[in-house]
Amino acid sequence: MTPNKSAVVKNGKACWQLDFGVDPITQKRVRRFFKTEAEADEEIKICAKREKSYGEFWLRMTAAERAAAVITLQEIKTNGMNVTEVWSQFQAQKKEISAQSATSPKPYFEVVEEFRRLKTEAGDSTRYVKNTCAFLHKFGVGREKQNIHEITAADLGKWMSMMAKERGWSLRTKDTYQILFGSLWSLAIKNGWAALNIVDRLQPINLPGKEVKIYTNDETLNLMAAVMSNPATQQIIAPMALGFFGCMRPEEVESKRAKSEGVPEGKWFNWADIDLKNGLVKVRREIAKVGDERTIRLQPCAVEWLKLAKELKNPLPSVNERRLVDACCKQIGLDEWIRDGMRKNCATHLRAVYKNDYEVTQDCGNSVGVLLESYAALHVPREVSLAHWKITPRRVREHLQSKAWEDVLEKASVKAVKTAEAQPAP
Repeated sequence: MTPNKSAVVKNGKACWQLDFGVDPITQKRVRRFFKTEAEADEEIKICAKREKSYGEFWLRMTAAERAAAVITLQEIKTNGMNVTEVWSQFQAQKKEISAQSATSPKPYFEVVEEFRRLKTEAGDSTRYVKNTCAFLHKFGVGREKQNIHEITAADLGKWMSMMAKERGWSLRTKDTYQILFGSLWSLAIKNGWAALNIVDRLQPINLPGKEVKIYTNDETLNLMAAVMSNPATQQIIAPMALGFFGCMRPEEVESKRAKSEGVPEGKWFNWADIDLKNGLVKVRREIAKVGDERTIRLQPCAVEWLKLAKELKNPLPSVNERRLVDACCKQIGLDEWIRDGMRKNCATHLRAVYKNDYEVTQDCGNSVGVLLESYAALHVPREVSLAHWKITPRRVREHLQSKAWEDVLEKASVKAVKTAEAQPAP
């Protein structure tokens, strides 16, 4: 359409205006201003050429094509974009898919199944493999037959953001899943099914720094005192001692891996794995974290606790351990149960005993390298670590008869009452 030209005054200055009328999509009047009439006339000529060119193109389209074009333009504008931006994004996406060109295209579903097979052969638990692949398949809904190299970073990023919002993922959870997808794409690259790991193109997740924590010696003393304080809780002396003084993982003591893989009950972790005479604990392949089969050398303190636990006929694996531990924590007013905290205490304080981190790793297992890297930064004084190994059954019995223990119980009781009063009425 040829615009109407007129001389006007804009911001106190004389100029020339071209009025293009109302935009049929935005329903807003379109006007452009020029300093001179010559500039306005030149724009009219350009518009006339464009109108002829675009008009001929428009007339060659079918009625359905013109209707679809208008609807698409309206949707693009409604979403705050223009045709150029949409086209640029399309080209970038096409370029990304081209960069991923595979020597041997493979559907996403089949890649996940290969991932399942490899994880199973590597010895990962049945439950872990099942849950992991189920999660990977959630992303694959609707694209099971799509070749993995055709999936873009934008596809994965959009899905991850949607799931994080819908499920309330923490940054750490999102980072864990992002790493999982990275592993899947690494497998595809290794087999020639993709040439690019799209996870590398996602926005890196800046995780907050971990707050390194262990229990103080007083907290350890109070926890063991709570365990010793009544016959019911005395039944979990063994798992508490194996954690605080034997560096075993909770899941190893509980035989979680063996249970999830259907290992017969007779092969779960039990007293036959503990050699009290020689101060050794055998963490068998069925019990250990994958690749972490080892023999733990028990310190004298640990041997004393385990002898007492055996005399009291502690079951291994223990029964109702979580409930009994919670009761002990409540009894002494301990709010935070540090994840794998007992083992972390043990590893931290073993450094003062062995004076050699390699020796510590022999008892704790293959992941303790990271653990020591973090917990060495605590700079726990040697005398504090050595005091940990003096928390023996005798020391705890003495504590149970002391004024200090009475004070612990009184403070915990007052705290419990205040907490209950603060709760809203039902």
